[in-house]
Amino acid sequence: MSNFINISVLIPLIPMGMALFILILLVSFNRTINRLTKPVSVLTVFSLLCSALISTIFYFKKIEGKVFLSNYLKIFENTNLAIYLDSLTEKIVIFFTIIMAIIIGLLFYKLPRQKGYVLLVIGISMISSLIMLAVMFLDFSMLI
Repeated sequence: MSNFINISVLIPLIPMGMALFILILLVSFNRTINRLTKPVSVLTVFSLLCSALISTIFYFKKIEGKVFLSNYLKIFENTNLAIYLDSLTEKIVIFFTIIMAIIIGLLFYKLPRQKGYVLLVIGISMISSLIMLAVMFLDFSMLI
C-alpha cells in the first residue's frame, strides 16, 4: 500500500495541470479556445472528478499517511513539506471537488459564454487546486 499512497500527489496536480494546459492553449489560440467553451468545461470538470475519484478510493481503502513532496518535485528539494492523508482530509477534498464541478457545470448553463468564460473556468480550476493542496498540507490527525 505504500506505493499506492504516492499517487496522492496527483490529487491537486491533475486540476492544476489541466488548467495550465488550457491556459497555454488560450494564450496560443485565443480566438479558437474562447469559442470552445463546452470542451473546456468538460475537461475541467473531468479533472476535478478524477481528483475526487482518487480521494474516494483512498477513503474507502482507508489509506492514510504522509507523503513528502521533496521525494517527487525538485522544486521542494530542500524543504520538509508533506501532504497528509487521513479520513477527514479525504472527505474534505471529495466534497470540495464535487462542489466545484457542480459550480462549473452551473456556470456553463447560466453564464453567457463569451470572451472571459474560459479564463473564469481556468481561474476556478486553479483556485480549487490550490485549496485542495492547502487542505492536504494541514495535519487533521492532531484534531481527531
